[in-house]
Amino acid sequence: MKLVLSASRRTDLVAGYPNQLVEILKKYPPEQVHSVVLWTKKAGNLIHHRALRESLLQYDQLFLHFSITGMGGTLFEPGIPRTAESLSLLPALIQLTGSPERISIRFDPIVNVKVKGKRYTNLEAFPEIAQAAQRHSIRRITTSWMSSYKKLFPRLGPRDIELMEFDWRSQADQILHECSKRSLQLNACCVEGLAVSRCIDGPLLSALHPRGEKCSLAKASGQRPLCGCTASKDIGWYSMVCPGGCLYCYANPADLTTHNRD
Repeated sequence: MKLVLSASRRTDLVAGYPNQLVEILKKYPPEQVHSVVLWTKKAGNLIHHRALRESLLQYDQLFLHFSITGMGGTLFEPGIPRTAESLSLLPALIQLTGSPERISIRFDPIVNVKVKGKRYTNLEAFPEIAQAAQRHSIRRITTSWMSSYKKLFPRLGPRDIELMEFDWRSQADQILHECSKRSLQLNACCVEGLAVSRCIDGPLLSALHPRGEKCSLAKASGQRPLCGCTASKDIGWYSMVCPGGCLYCYANPADLTTHNRD
């Protein structure tokens, strides 16, 4: 059975390592690959990096997880474009993948903190992003809430940021309401209390494949218990510094403390 390639949960290959991604893809000939699932917060290279675009277009199917959280260009995502800039790329990305069905917008994570004693959440940005998804016929939204990894606290403390209590079910209801009135499908990534969903979705990738080819439906190994993902080959590494510099990152974010930010 052909491979599903994931590029990548572990670092933003599209944004930070487009040339390396081209070289890695050479190890996986298109005739051996069912789908390439791309993950990025900074999608411009999919449009403007000629070698990467040409390489990707050799494959039968591309599926894109495009993270737009409303925090681009701020303290929390200093190396990520502003929301309006990211949303402006959607028509070209739909053209690249061949269908809005092959794009999922990740409003992930939802952040609830106090910054210098003042409450902050990015939840208020969701209606604009949901409206843009509806306008471009993108139906899938994925979300989760920021996790309190140990490596997070050394980044937050010096910036006078502290976690705060919040009612996640109330926030989930807000998002579900926005999705419902726009006919959007909400997927929750490893959120206890919400339905298990798949970011690598074998049944969906099979259904969307331009030639109707099937891929593995086996459960992915090595993922969190609530993860519903099916089998894939991730071609990134956690040792690769993720260029966005996101404060909440669970991987290996760049230190962009001197970056202009709100």
